[in-house]
Amino acid sequence: MPCLARSTHIDLKQKLSDGMLTPFMGRKIRMGFIGVGSMGFSHLELFHRGCSRDCQAVAICATNKSNIVRAKDVAPDVILYKNETDLIRSDLDAVVVSSPNFTHVPLALEALKAGKHVFLEKPVGIMPTECRKLLRATQKSDRTLMIGHELRYSPYFAKMKKLVDADVVGEPKMVWCKEFRGPLMPKSRNWIQDRRRSGGCLVDKNCHHFDLMNWWVGARPKRVAAFGGNAVNRVIEGPNQVHDHVAVSWEYDNQVRGTLHLCLFAHDPPKETLEMGIVGDKGVLQTNLDKLEILHWQRGKRGGEPRIHKVKAKRGIGWGGHLGFAEMHPAFVKSIRTGQTPLTSVANCMDGTLLAIAGEESIRTGKISTIR
Repeated sequence: MPCLARSTHIDLKQKLSDGMLTPFMGRKIRMGFIGVGSMGFSHLELFHRGCSRDCQAVAICATNKSNIVRAKDVAPDVILYKNETDLIRSDLDAVVVSSPNFTHVPLALEALKAGKHVFLEKPVGIMPTECRKLLRATQKSDRTLMIGHELRYSPYFAKMKKLVDADVVGEPKMVWCKEFRGPLMPKSRNWIQDRRRSGGCLVDKNCHHFDLMNWWVGARPKRVAAFGGNAVNRVIEGPNQVHDHVAVSWEYDNQVRGTLHLCLFAHDPPKETLEMGIVGDKGVLQTNLDKLEILHWQRGKRGGEPRIHKVKAKRGIGWGGHLGFAEMHPAFVKSIRTGQTPLTSVANCMDGTLLAIAGEESIRTGKISTIR
C-alpha cells in the first residue's frame, strides 16, 4: 500500500542508469558513524567487518572514551570527530546515525543536504511534523536513506508477509503483538527514559512491531486509543518518565483492527516474550519465535492443526541478536550501489512511527488520536 506521496519519490535506479549518480565502482563506500554506543558499535562492526568488501569505516563522532576505544579496536584508522557537522562535511559517502532519538531528523537532514547516503536508526523521528519534513527531503534527494527496521529484512518475518499475500488467511481482519520483557537498557544521561527525548516507549521500542503489522496489512493506521503508566521502572523524576506498561488499540483505513500489549517488568533480562499474529476470514498466522516457526490455523478445518511453517533465519550478530540484523547491512550497501529504493525507506516505514507517536499522544490526553 503506497504511503504518503510515494509517487513523487525520485527514482534512484533511473538516475543511476541516466548517469546522474556515481556508482562506487572499484572502491569501498566510505562511512562515518555518529554514535558508537551499544547500537552504533554493532552497526560499525557489521558494516566494517561484515561488509568489508564494500564498506570502510573512516570516521566516528563520539565522546565516551570506552566507546571510542572499542570502535578503534574494530577500525583502528578511523578519524575521531567531536562534532557531528564536521563529520558530515568530511570526505564520506554515507553516514550512519545511531544517536538519541530526538537528534535523528536534524542529523539526517543535514547529511542529505551534504550529499551523503544515510542509514538512520529507528525511529524515523519523535514528532509527526519532523517525520514528514524528512519524508519530503528524501523525495527531493538522489541519495539513499534507509531506516534501521531490521525485522523486515529477516526471512522469518518476510515469510509471514508472503503467506499473507498468498491469501492463506484470507482478507486480514486483525493483527496483534504482545511483548513482555525487562526494563529498557541504560543510555547516556538517561535520554531513553525521558519521553521528550525518546518519544516514549512505544516510539522507541514498538515502532518495529507497528511497522511489521502495517507491512503485513498493507494499509494506513487512522485512529488510535492507548492506555499506559509507570508502575515499576521509574528512573527520572517528574511527568516525563516513559511508561513501563501499555495497551494500544487502533484501526486501519481498510477497517482492520490492531492491538499491542507491552510490559517492561514482566521478566528479568535477558528473558523476553514476543508474540505476533494476524487473523483473516480464512485463518490465523502466529509467530513461534523460539523455534523460528510460523503456526497456521485454517478456519473450518478440524484436526492436524496448526500447520507449522519452519523458516531458516539467522539471529543478528551484535545488539540484541535481532532477526534481520545480519541481512539489513548488506541491503543498505546494495541500495547505495544499485540506486534501488530500500525496503525500509521513510515512505515505507513512517506510518509505524506515526502510529507509535499517536499512541503516546492518546495516553497523554486520554483521547482517541487520529493519524493524518
